This record gives sequence, structure tokens and C-alpha cells, in this order.
Amino acid sequence: MDVAAAVCVAGGVLGAALAGYLAGESGAASVYPHPVRGSAALQIVLALCHVGPVLGLLSLWSSGVVPRTRRARLAHHAAVAVLAALTVAEGIAISVPVSAFGATPRAFAVVYAVYTVLLGIALLVLGVEVARRGTWPGLRRWLTAVLGLWLLVAVLPALAFAPALAGWAVAAWLLLFAVLGLTLVRRSRRPEAERAALPARAFAVVTWVYVAGFGSASVPVAASLLESGQLPSFFGVFRMYAGPWSIGASPSTLVVLTTVFLALTLTAAWAAWLVRHGSRAGAVLAVVLLPVEALFWYGLSLPIPWLLGVARLVLLVAAWRTVGARSAALRS
Repeated sequence: MDVAAAVCVAGGVLGAALAGYLAGESGAASVYPHPVRGSAALQIVLALCHVGPVLGLLSLWSSGVVPRTRRARLAHHAAVAVLAALTVAEGIAISVPVSAFGATPRAFAVVYAVYTVLLGIALLVLGVEVARRGTWPGLRRWLTAVLGLWLLVAVLPALAFAPALAGWAVAAWLLLFAVLGLTLVRRSRRPEAERAALPARAFAVVTWVYVAGFGSASVPVAASLLESGQLPSFFGVFRMYAGPWSIGASPSTLVVLTTVFLALTLTAAWAAWLVRHGSRAGAVLAVVLLPVEALFWYGLSLPIPWLLGVARLVLLVAAWRTVGARSAALRS
């Protein structure tokens, strides 16, 4: 059984149930977060359920049904990255108090909409590539394309013009991901990679988690700065990215800092991808980037990346002897 696909099934079903419940309880309200008792906690769980679809897309890639064309690679990697960023943005939006008019800050709505469009396009292109390859027979070949099309023709219009239906549209979309997981869960697994390749893969995964959780958060933070001139509050407990560098800094300066940090983390993600594929140059780049990243962790008061940074360094040291020497057969 494919564990990633199984998590996709579970995340899709649970997420659909939560989205449907929130949509039903909130009625026609367009406030985000939904005005339902305990809704913040439920929506955090709903956001975490998106991890299932992310793993489902990774399982789709490793299943071999995605052609290794440049377009398919770009669409797949973009879909994974945008879905991860969308999950983080949704979590941040939940933590930000609504305005006095009972609405989510407009900046977060714009970020959410842009991510939705990008994800829909990426999934649609990926789905077309999967269908053209024809590995899956019948209607299954179009399942990935339907995931993207549904975002563009159902979820996005509902968010814009019929908020009362948006939750139901998202629930249906998550159910489609559950179907994708069911399609993948019983497939034959690929042979295990050599033990020596595991540290490089683990390094890449930890790095991508760090980039998704903290690098992509720069986008909604910058959007909040552009709209209100203030750093967003996380459940009223603390200001996000409020570190030594933010003291006395103007909003425009903070936007530049968060943008640079985003670019830095994206470069780290690319270096991790190179390491994952056995590149010694990628490992060198990752080593060079770590101290620069650490400066931003200090300046923006990000404690968790320090722990992830130690883990990344340990894994990179463990993988150092194998990068550059792995055979092409181990690369995927």
C-alpha cells in the first residue's frame, strides 16, 4: 500500500467533511474565518488536511503516470509548491482577526485568489499531460485535469460571487483528491532506493517543509504590510516576523526584507532539489545559503527554523559523500 496515497485519501475525506460542515453552519456568511463556534480550530485542521493532497501529488509523480516532459515537471512541481503555500496562507488568514466590518483583510483574499488560480492552472496542465500519456485507462486519465478545472470553474467563481457555496465547492474538490488517492493507494510500489540516498532525500524534504512553512509565509505577511502597514498578528499572541530588524523599520523596508527572505528560501528549495538529485553543486549552494538564512532567522525572530536548520545541516553532512556519485538510475 502506498502510504502517501492513503494519507491523501484520509486528508481528502476529512477535509471534505470539515469544509461541508463549516459551509453548512455558516450559512450565507462570507466572513473568513467562518462564524462557527470552534471554527478557528476546525479550520486549522482543515488547512492541515491539505497535506494529504500534497502527498497525493507526490505519489502521483512517483507512480510513473506523469510523463517526464519539461511541461509536466514544471506543472507538477508548481502544483505541489502552490498547494503548500496555499495551506500556509490559509493558516495565517485564520489567525488574523477580522476587521470591524466582519471581513478578512483584503490582502489575504487577494493572496488566496492568486494561489487558487495558479494551482488550478498547474493542475490542469499536469492533468492534460497525464491524459496524453495514457497510462491510466478510461476516465481516470482525466482525474488530475478535473482537479484543476474544478478550481477554476467552480471554487474560484464561488469565492468571488457566491461565498455561501464556496465551502461546498472546496469540499467537492477535496473529495476528488480522495478519489485520486484511492486510485494510487494500491499501485505497485517502486523498488526501494539505496540506503545511501536516504539522507539526501530527507534533507530535501526537511528543507521543503521549512520553505513551505516559513518562506511562503512571506507572501501574506508582505500583503498585510502593503495593505495596513502592520505585521499580521498570530491569534493575537505575537506579530509575525517581528524581530530586531522590524524595530523602527518602515513598512516598505519590511516588505523588502520579507521579499528577500522569500527569494532566499526559494533558492534553498532549489538547492535541496539539486541535492535530492545527487548534485554536489547543490550541496555546496545549500551550505553557503545556511548562514545567510540564519541572519534572517535572527532578524525576523524565527525560532523554529533554527531547529530545522540544525536538522538540515546534519542530513547534508550525512549525504555529502553520496551527492555527485549517485547513478542516474537513482534519480527521479
